[in-house]
Amino acid sequence: MVKTLFLLSGENPDLSFAELRHILEFTGGFKEPALVEKRIAVADLPINLHEYVVLRAAYTKLSATLLGLGEVSELLSGSVMLYPGWENLVPAVKSFCVEVYGIAGMPFSSTELEKKIAETILSLDIGLRVDLENPDVKIVCIASPKTYAVGVLTALKPKKYFTVRRAGLKPFKTPSALQPKVARCLVNLAVQSLDSRVLDPFAGSGAVVVEAGLMGHEAVGVELKTWICEGMRRNTSYYCPGTYHTVQGDALTPPFTKAFDAVATDPPYGRSTTLSGRGFEKLLQDFFKNITAILKPRARMVLTIPRETFEALQTCLESFKVLEYYDLYVHKSLTRRLVVLTYV
Repeated sequence: MVKTLFLLSGENPDLSFAELRHILEFTGGFKEPALVEKRIAVADLPINLHEYVVLRAAYTKLSATLLGLGEVSELLSGSVMLYPGWENLVPAVKSFCVEVYGIAGMPFSSTELEKKIAETILSLDIGLRVDLENPDVKIVCIASPKTYAVGVLTALKPKKYFTVRRAGLKPFKTPSALQPKVARCLVNLAVQSLDSRVLDPFAGSGAVVVEAGLMGHEAVGVELKTWICEGMRRNTSYYCPGTYHTVQGDALTPPFTKAFDAVATDPPYGRSTTLSGRGFEKLLQDFFKNITAILKPRARMVLTIPRETFEALQTCLESFKVLEYYDLYVHKSLTRRLVVLTYV
């Protein structure tokens, strides 16, 4: 186990931390990470899991072996604090470079901070040299107006990691389809083990099914309309063949019994949205009345709803308990509320 530094996404730091916390929990019961700053988290984790966690998470950008943590005021006086014995956490290499990630208005330039850290390492005379073109290791520093953390980079989410699966670029497209980041986060918050079976009862074009399948879960998508169900099959067979099932059916009368321990879904909504003639609030009532028949004990459900319908949702939850919720701004007329529930 090593002390591990994580940089969380700035899109919704609270949701990012909740997702990271839950991933660490179901991948091995690791101790809950500590939130040092809004986007800086630290946890004890085996180094062989760093890349897995970063690539699995929707909203974690990188991981590093933590070398030092301090107040920005120390940097302003010209010193960078590294833990005693930090050099033992650096692989047996000859060269390094430094890269700074400034967050929340870091008070000085990245170049200035990179120079300070490099000078600190070189001054200790442990045989390392700077190589900006092809370094053996990369030292990263995450700095906010109050805090900085330094570490050896162990995993970095590739740029445009989700781009190829964006809703508008998939083989089959529908209006208002979930973007892959949100869909992946829903799955991560819903599953309780690496072999959880995931259901999306309002699957649409299959965003949740695709993300669950790519993470190795058996995933089932249910869709009422024939042409959309066929489109979902096109998407899932394109991105994750062999890990999914597409079912044409009604989410309110699902053709399963006690089959799922994870539900991740984005029910159809909007001012004029209906399903089989039902308005959205009636849809929620009927859905929660019937969904318990297919859930295993203590199953988790994560769904998104318009924020203003949250009170209506709570009236439907006789068999569920709200664990947490987060708001996701979409545009000026829609803020989604992501709600995490447990079946009680």
